[in-house]
Amino acid sequence: MPSANDETLQQRRGVTSRWRLIERVIEQEIRAGTWRPGARLPAELELAARFEVHRKTIRHALSSLRERNLLRIEQGRGAFVKERLVRHHIDPTSRLSTALRDIHRIGERRVLGFSRVRVERDLGRDLRLDRNHFARKVDTITMVDGLAIAVASSYFPLPRFERIEQIIVETGSFTQAWRRFGVTTYKRHETRISAIALSKADSASLGLPQRQPMILVTNVNVDAAGVPIVLSRVRVAPQHMDLVFNFD
Repeated sequence: MPSANDETLQQRRGVTSRWRLIERVIEQEIRAGTWRPGARLPAELELAARFEVHRKTIRHALSSLRERNLLRIEQGRGAFVKERLVRHHIDPTSRLSTALRDIHRIGERRVLGFSRVRVERDLGRDLRLDRNHFARKVDTITMVDGLAIAVASSYFPLPRFERIEQIIVETGSFTQAWRRFGVTTYKRHETRISAIALSKADSASLGLPQRQPMILVTNVNVDAAGVPIVLSRVRVAPQHMDLVFNFD
């Protein structure tokens, strides 16, 4: 998508290599917002036609932009503008919403759906519930600057947190919802990290291909008495977030 006032490559060709001129034009467009974070650039053949150069010249320019951390290139999908990573520090009291405010990013959690589920073995172990108990499952998506970066399934023990999903929809906050149930302080008891394949549903929510590898972050939060109040299984797109663990 060239700008009306762009100089042509023919006018500037004597200044430096053609691939470097193309690199400069694309960089200018990225910084001007023509290509937003996460946006896919046109295919190499389209860019070659636009700049009237060989495809190898385009590839050289894109490779340089990748090395400078302005692009990421996915095999079989093309070149994408590098997203601004969210650095989320993992410790007993860290909150993603606080991290976003600290770096002046606009974050929002949206509820995708909720249901009542029977506790299976692993969930019962983490929530300290028998397998014949139930939990309220709340599915959410986290948006940062309008871009979907993670989806999560959170399980709240029942009957203690009956109708908590209604309060979460109303307030958009787990913390405010817990306060309605008398939980004024809580902390993270455990975090587990693993890698998973992206499900069809998560692929649709995040706008990513199913073969995209995801980071699964499993969190268990407890109240002041050490009783579990939620287990969250968060699927994070690795190109969007850095997870930082603090040991102090």
